Amino acid sequence: MELELAPAPPVNGAGGLTARRIVAAHWLPLRAAEDPDSPFGFAFSIDHEAVAFQLSRGLPMPVTFIGTLPTSVESKVVPSDYLMENFSCLPVYLDDGRHSEFYDDFCKHYLWPLVHYLLPLSPAHDADLRFDTGMYRTFLAVNMQFADRVIEVFSPDDDDLVIVHDYHLWVLPTFLRRKCPRAGVGFFLHSPFPSPEIFSTVPVRDDLLRGLLNADLVGFQTSDYARHFMTCYSGHLSVSSGARSGHTASITYHGRNVVVKTLSVGLDMVQLRDTLASPEATAKAREIADAYRGQTLIVGVNDVDRFKGVKLKLLAMEKMLESHSDVHEQVVLVQINNPTRSRGRDVDGIRDETHQILQRINMRFARAGTASSGPAPVVMIDGPVPMSEKVAYYAAADCCVVSAVRDGLNRVPYFYTTCREEAPDAQKGSAVVVSEFAGCSPTLGGAIRVDPWDLDGMADAMHATVTTMSTEEKQARHRGNYDYLHANDAVTWAQAFDDALQLACKDHSMMWFVSFRLGMSYRAAAIQPSFRMLATATHLL
Repeated sequence: MELELAPAPPVNGAGGLTARRIVAAHWLPLRAAEDPDSPFGFAFSIDHEAVAFQLSRGLPMPVTFIGTLPTSVESKVVPSDYLMENFSCLPVYLDDGRHSEFYDDFCKHYLWPLVHYLLPLSPAHDADLRFDTGMYRTFLAVNMQFADRVIEVFSPDDDDLVIVHDYHLWVLPTFLRRKCPRAGVGFFLHSPFPSPEIFSTVPVRDDLLRGLLNADLVGFQTSDYARHFMTCYSGHLSVSSGARSGHTASITYHGRNVVVKTLSVGLDMVQLRDTLASPEATAKAREIADAYRGQTLIVGVNDVDRFKGVKLKLLAMEKMLESHSDVHEQVVLVQINNPTRSRGRDVDGIRDETHQILQRINMRFARAGTASSGPAPVVMIDGPVPMSEKVAYYAAADCCVVSAVRDGLNRVPYFYTTCREEAPDAQKGSAVVVSEFAGCSPTLGGAIRVDPWDLDGMADAMHATVTTMSTEEKQARHRGNYDYLHANDAVTWAQAFDDALQLACKDHSMMWFVSFRLGMSYRAAAIQPSFRMLATATHLL
């Protein structure tokens, strides 16, 4: 064990530079289109739809982004100074093999299922969920690369703060604390934090818990996920929680204050309004109006993975059509499937299964007559679908269904509700059927909450929204949801997160840190300015 004493720096940003916010996420908020006339063969632009970018809107400037390059340019090295100068982006370079092992193998096929409460309890899942030490080492190595990049631009003397996004960089706070004990680090988990029973099965659970506790602020989408985290570190690391107030708890971890806070993510209203007003959205809205004239639309937008519940949504639609003949010719479910983020047999299996159910429903409940009778009961659109088209579907739909069986950050009903309020010729009324297991469920007071495994209950809820629910009730439910979203947008989230992070690490500049370096068991013990060493009583000998 090695001890390192980190002295307190000069107080009040003695470096004299403007405090920087450094945002670390798996992907840089960049788009890249092949262009032989552009530098390095690609035309780069900011991806305004990237969540990490949207959640930086309310942060103090300047903001620097750390992450990997878009997949189309991974094999080509684009100089860091070019991306920094033009986009304030500092890339982490990963070759294709390392990136695949980090993301596809460890993150998506091991961590992702576990944080969504899935255990390898059957042969079908065992191969995907087996812990692999080699892949874990790659995961650590990539997080270390991110830490090296952050430290290149980080200056604690200038009150810089680091904001880390999601489970891909779970242990980044440990490496940052090790490299700079005084660093102010905030971590926000977009995914769920599983129940203690599930998390206890992870062989490196203590590493992951210390990873979050080495941050100064740990944020979660729901209070349930925050509670699971606190139960886990209390049980496995014997760390006691301190004071709690509302959605905030405070922990003393080796002399340093760690804040645990529930912060539900909102929308980037400015970006969404720009998209709604775009010519592309207007043209798509006209196309939808013509294609679905006289029909009642239900919309769903999902990633293709085993936790989004698309199969259950389709089965509930089938159940509704079976039980209610009055909607056979009236209701259409438009299901938009986003492109898959990783490859694997689980994704292929889900896609094949949903298409089989789709074909069965459309054959059983085919519209009578010719094609002029209208669209099929279920229309499935496999992405990519640009946001300008998605907002047109949101604005046209009478109901939005979210049927996730486990979920973290899901803003689909937020987009839907806002589009129903702010789109041109908006109806200013909406109906949301949302799974009680979705991360957005607690914030939507006007939604109809359902158990997605209860197909009859979900079918009845969908039927009520498109037939029996009065206009007045729809407007009242819609108003409650929209008022919340309007008051809690992405800017509000960023400001609240930044304020909480500043408060959590406000005493760092006055502290001394003793570093205990023992691999992933690393800790930095904070010593308060009032600390006085005991005098040696040699005169008593």
